Amino acid sequence: MELGGIRQRSALAYLLLHANQVVSTSRLLAALWPADDAPMTARKILQNAIWRLRGVLAQLSPGEPAPELLTWYPGYMLRVRPEQVDLLVFQQRVAEGRAALAAGRPAAARDLLTEALALWRGSVLADLAEEGTYWAEVTSIQKKRLDVMEDCFEAELACGGHQSVLHELKALVEAEPLRERASRQLMLAFYRCGRQADALAVYGRVREALVEGLGLEPGPELQQLQRAVLTQDPALDLPRTAQLPPPGQTVRPPRPGSPALPAPPAPPARQDILPPSPRAAVPTAARIALPGEYRQASVLLLRFGLGPEFGTLPPEDVDRVLDAVTQLAREKIEAEGGIVASALGSVLLGLFEDTATDTPVSAGAVRAVRAAAAVRDCLAIAADTLHSTGEALSAHGAVSTGQVVVCRWPGAGVTPPWIGGHLVDDCRTALGTVPAGEVHVCEATRRLTEGRITYRGGGTGMVPWKLMAVGDGFTNQCGTSAGDRECELDLMRAVLLRTRHRSTPHLVTVLGPPGRKARLLLEFQRLVQTGTAEPVRVLTGTVAPSRGGMSAPAQMLASYAGTGPGDTPGSASAKLDTALAGLTDDQETRAALLAALGPLIYARGPVRRAVLGAWRDFLALAAAKHPLVVIWDDLERADEPLLELVEELADPRADLPLLNVVGADARLLARRPGWAAGRAQAMTISLGPVADDALDQLLECLLISGRAAVVA
Repeated sequence: MELGGIRQRSALAYLLLHANQVVSTSRLLAALWPADDAPMTARKILQNAIWRLRGVLAQLSPGEPAPELLTWYPGYMLRVRPEQVDLLVFQQRVAEGRAALAAGRPAAARDLLTEALALWRGSVLADLAEEGTYWAEVTSIQKKRLDVMEDCFEAELACGGHQSVLHELKALVEAEPLRERASRQLMLAFYRCGRQADALAVYGRVREALVEGLGLEPGPELQQLQRAVLTQDPALDLPRTAQLPPPGQTVRPPRPGSPALPAPPAPPARQDILPPSPRAAVPTAARIALPGEYRQASVLLLRFGLGPEFGTLPPEDVDRVLDAVTQLAREKIEAEGGIVASALGSVLLGLFEDTATDTPVSAGAVRAVRAAAAVRDCLAIAADTLHSTGEALSAHGAVSTGQVVVCRWPGAGVTPPWIGGHLVDDCRTALGTVPAGEVHVCEATRRLTEGRITYRGGGTGMVPWKLMAVGDGFTNQCGTSAGDRECELDLMRAVLLRTRHRSTPHLVTVLGPPGRKARLLLEFQRLVQTGTAEPVRVLTGTVAPSRGGMSAPAQMLASYAGTGPGDTPGSASAKLDTALAGLTDDQETRAALLAALGPLIYARGPVRRAVLGAWRDFLALAAAKHPLVVIWDDLERADEPLLELVEELADPRADLPLLNVVGADARLLARRPGWAAGRAQAMTISLGPVADDALDQLLECLLISGRAAVVA
């Protein structure tokens, strides 16, 4: 039916929001016009809108009872049958569903609540919102929908559908991070899927949002659930009487690496990550049978997080990344003389026993912190491969030192020991509050390693000391040993020094597999940014459809100008103009560069040859201002004009401290057999196949997964 103008539609909408109720004229006037914007004829306009609405309603299908718009002191009432208004049907289904849930019939509740939510086909009164009409009633209905979604999730969880609701729950919690009920439901779904580390990560994020945003701690129910997850409380398991999913609905089993929660400790077949402590309710016979003893040691608990870049990947790709991350952490722990006592999904537990407890410094504590720092820093490098603005890949670490129960099984060979006790409980409690990319240690660990390791913050008990830097010669953040990679970095460092001292452009080409190539480029970038006495500007770009489709020159230009995805074309141009003003005083040159390069930042697709010339002029000005290192990756994917430009940048006739570092695979030489041949200012480094190194393997996984995410 045709409803006419905005006032007529608004009047009908407001009356429908209060269907079968009397709405006073003053309330209708306030809903149609703000208090300071109502015209003198507002009441007359409302009366005309009501008159027209009555005519429209009278023309509805004669086979159905028509709604009645009645004049009823002190205003109007729209009388309708409940089944004629989606909102009333929604409210009825919700009431029935909640009653079924309260009566212990979760399957019936799930069906009724799902039927209610299916009535939603977008935002409430979206057409009026576009016109600038906002009512408190609409906001209240939107919030009620979120409440109903939580009711539906609760019913589905009671029916055993934790796998089927996991994706929707994650989306709701990401959109509404302060809704503690939804967060509790997501934690329970993760736990029942065998992903207890992810469940604890949800608690950490909610607590951080509450503390930083409102200065509040999570509610008692959420805190109690966290403790239950930490102790693997059997009450969290799905009751045996839980109803099965409806016919035709499949429930995916846990992915490899995320097995169901194990039983209490038993001989060597067990491999759980957070075993119940002796304080848990373990049968007396089981406790007596444990061949354990208290030892002075340090425990390291690591949890890995995957950012939204991995959300679109198939489960097998995510598993490959987690496997590589786990292997990386295992290598670093074992390199420091520790052992991985248990591993489950994205969580590892390492043990570092003290070999000389009579010394003032605990060797186990130092080695545990060194291992934690090595893992943290390696993953910081690995995450850079995705060029992400968020936390693409992160590690959370906690170290505790003291008396720990160590159980070694007789005749178990290489089977790792089971470890537990109060110390492990304290460590995993601390891990729940560690932000991404940080390592926290207890007071005992800090005291035993003081003078060797730098911390910030701290206090007593497990009030955290944040790990900042590791001394004692432990300066190689990537954990590399002297060998080929050190030699390669030395060569690249020497070329950089030559470039700066002679003020002559140079070209270094790194050829090899994606993992090793990416690692060398990233380590060189970090070396330049942190290990040079004089400041050197570094610009990086990947010749692949990443960063929202930006070309490599556009990525570098955006980095130099300081623009981001949230910038409009106008704000991006303004930032670029400011950056260019710092490079040249010539107004004509500045205007020409701005006109040519401005669209490069916010436009997508290939770069035209004419724009490349302006971009080359920009690089020359930037290098003249301060030494410049330009790092390209995946150059084998570049088109011919860009390949020609990169070679031309190494022109020995230019008087510029500009170093171009190119990463590519064998396809570059297949396309350009004479690449950089015969140039005195060019050097090529050929890397062999991927070594048996966990970080190289991790980078391979990230590069493949990151490109898959872009394609998706």
